[in-house]
Amino acid sequence: MDTNDAFAERALTDKERMTVLWLLQHGNADAATFIPDVDLATVVGVCPCGCDTIDFAISGIRPAGNGMNVLSDFYWIDDNGYTNGIFVFSVSGQLAGLEVYSCDGECGTVRMPAPTRLMRMPEPQSGG
Repeated sequence: MDTNDAFAERALTDKERMTVLWLLQHGNADAATFIPDVDLATVVGVCPCGCDTIDFAISGIRPAGNGMNVLSDFYWIDDNGYTNGIFVFSVSGQLAGLEVYSCDGECGTVRMPAPTRLMRMPEPQSGG
């Protein structure tokens, strides 16, 4: 994600923390192993579009390397009927961020929902 160079590192908000914890508790087999990292996480980047996407540092260390491992993948339908997605991910074995996005491209700035609205993202269908 492109981040604003003037961004100052900050603590997670209560809503961010609650959402990340919920996603890790309901994620794939590896997701729960990252739960202790949430207490050590700070926000080190935000999406320039204004959505709720954030990048993490754990104990002040940003993840090094490339390649994103999705730990928990969900979607919801917002109050305007738009489909949006949310996932938490790791990079190089470190909790790295929370992505919030429009699935259908119809929603402008996407805000994270209450976890009670989330539905598990369907598994991709393999061609046969």
